Amino acid sequence: MRKSKNIQLVRKLVTQCRVNICSLNLNDMKNTFVKTDFKIQGFQADRIIFDDSDLVSMDVTCRMNGQLLGTTFMFTFSNFNDLLRFSGESGEKLQLTVSDKLVSDGEKPYIIDLQQEPIVFTTCSLDLCYLIADDTTCFSVEDVMPISLVQQAKNLRINMADFSNVHLSSDSSLNIALNQVATLYRYYEGLKELNLTDEHAREKAGLKNEKLFKIAFYAAKNVK
Repeated sequence: MRKSKNIQLVRKLVTQCRVNICSLNLNDMKNTFVKTDFKIQGFQADRIIFDDSDLVSMDVTCRMNGQLLGTTFMFTFSNFNDLLRFSGESGEKLQLTVSDKLVSDGEKPYIIDLQQEPIVFTTCSLDLCYLIADDTTCFSVEDVMPISLVQQAKNLRINMADFSNVHLSSDSSLNIALNQVATLYRYYEGLKELNLTDEHAREKAGLKNEKLFKIAFYAAKNVK
């Protein structure tokens, strides 16, 4: 009984600390809510904490300044809902889990622990603000926008290298995009067989960009 009460107290303290961080009066601190000069287009969610308030806390792993690091994203519930809405099947499943928590009689804050089966988000671009300038331990998510299928395909190689849980299903929109990119590479190969130079064939196939060419090569060899 004592252990249960201690766990409940710790959870409340964790949530309250995060709420306090995001509720700082701008007049009390300098250099707060400074917009970052980068966007996040791929990250792994490890834990989500929320209650009946408008704030959602998400512990994540993402790449910043060339390094993978752990940090916390703070969403308004509206932005969090947009993230799930733009994230296909994974977002739909998580949306159901969140809904179940909200209608349950479970203790608050609600915690969704994803460490055993983390969810990787690669279909949205996040605009972030530092809560305190240059502090990478916690960010406010200011906007969530869907990424085009072509951009998702371009990001695929990096995301697959960073996150082991990036999976492609046969009916996913990303897999459709990969098939389209694979078609470009096969077109390039056909042009080479017609004795076009490599440079001319890549230009006609729309594969002048070196990174896109590598992604197309991978897609052609791995996507059926």
